[in-house]
Amino acid sequence: MRKLKILIACAGILLVTGCSKNVHTGKSTAGNSVNNVINSQIAESSEAQSIKAFSKDLVKSKNSYDSADYDLTTMSGEMVYATVYQMMTNPDKYVGKVFKMDGTFYSSYYNSTDKYYHYCIIQDATACCAQGMEFVWDDDSHVYPDDYPAENSNIVVTGVFETYREDGDKNLYCRLSDASLELDN
Repeated sequence: MRKLKILIACAGILLVTGCSKNVHTGKSTAGNSVNNVINSQIAESSEAQSIKAFSKDLVKSKNSYDSADYDLTTMSGEMVYATVYQMMTNPDKYVGKVFKMDGTFYSSYYNSTDKYYHYCIIQDATACCAQGMEFVWDDDSHVYPDDYPAENSNIVVTGVFETYREDGDKNLYCRLSDASLELDN
């Protein structure tokens, strides 16, 4: 539906701006421009659908959850921010609970541990204060970057909340373990 609205808006802009005469030939270009744009958008949409279908197959997870104890995908922006804040400040309350969240995929390599960490970046209500939730996809057997979606892809992650410590590090970290991963539309 969103793509259709964008397509209609683009077509409307082209109708308004494309109704001039072509300086070189003196022929009107409005009809040709609009038709070309519409045909181009339809072709791109079909191609994107094919890529998305391929990507969904690529990103299927072993784990599937019937329900989540906390489904952040259905919460308002303010509730998402409050819930994630509570998870970080009082993690013991949430250990073992299943969370579902959507956001942007991000990964980062840390030299001290010699490994990649993967995150679902969640925006707050005003989109100014993003928070990242680390996740471990399935049993952590997926190879980065081959098996993972592209950076900044919209994803949905569902997994079990846990805390852990790295060897030699006193900090307590939070993550979703045994997570399922899907590309979000």
